[in-house]
Amino acid sequence: MKVPVEKNKEYIVDIIDNGFEGEGIAKVDGYTIFISGAIKGEKCKILILKVTSSHAFGKIIEIIEKAKTRKEPDCITYKRCGGCSLRHIKYETTLEMKRQAVQNLVNKTLEEKIEVEKTIGMQNPMYYRNKAQYPVGIDKNGNSIIGIFAQRTHEIIPIENCYIQSVESQIIAKAILNFIIKNNIEVYNESTKKRIYKACYCKNGL
Repeated sequence: MKVPVEKNKEYIVDIIDNGFEGEGIAKVDGYTIFISGAIKGEKCKILILKVTSSHAFGKIIEIIEKAKTRKEPDCITYKRCGGCSLRHIKYETTLEMKRQAVQNLVNKTLEEKIEVEKTIGMQNPMYYRNKAQYPVGIDKNGNSIIGIFAQRTHEIIPIENCYIQSVESQIIAKAILNFIIKNNIEVYNESTKKRIYKACYCKNGL
């Protein structure tokens, strides 16, 4: 089968579904394209970033028709951070997306299909994670930083205010960074591969 799209070329596609991690899914002549940040029901102009024999990856250039379920992300680092992937979608819709993901998985091999119940949402879907891993590193100016890895990279996004990590874990992480800076402790430098300082680990806010 000839691949119907080319790398670094633009296409206009309809987003027909969302994947397990929230990525948009489009088809061109039956060929699957995954688009980060796209939502089911949208029409988008995309740029193809990577092509394989079975599927491709693209990024949004322009949203031509916007889904009613889209909302403005409330996090200033959301587009760069790799910590979460659904903050551009209304919360009620993300619950249905998760229900549908489970539905697809459990019925994949069942002869007698079952109906998965609705996802039970949180009263306040903020600051709920009870586990945190914060990488420690060096920024472009040579300063020690602690935060979250950017998507698909080892670039560290400094902690500002994460809306899903617990408040306690963020306080602990910032205290550790202040201790590192105050005591002039060397941390892992990605370029020199020297002085590894392990990331802090927080569970249940402790």
